[in-house]
Amino acid sequence: MEYALFALPILEGRAADARAFLADLEGKRKAEYATSEQRLAITKEVWAIQTTPMGELFVVFFQAPDIPGAVGQFVGSRDPFDLWFKEQVKDATGVDLNVPPPGPLSDVLSVYEAPTR
Repeated sequence: MEYALFALPILEGRAADARAFLADLEGKRKAEYATSEQRLAITKEVWAIQTTPMGELFVVFFQAPDIPGAVGQFVGSRDPFDLWFKEQVKDATGVDLNVPPPGPLSDVLSVYEAPTR
């Protein structure tokens, strides 16, 4: 399994929109979110908002068997839910997820997982 993490600064005045987006993912759009994640072969994705002295950030963790493949598929996706998702992120952060990120998403240096029994 591969892991990726990234952070995106939330634009000034957009924190309520960012929180509403995450509430929609956990509420009325949860089924569409699950369908998208399954199509992209993402096995886990966690979105959080971190308050820092420089403002608020989206902090995102995800795992998949093929992170570059999942990211590439998502970047190129024209699926209506994926387009909505990318628009919500762009509105909150100014970052266009239709454009592949330059370089690696993160340099994961340590991962602990409890052994399965």
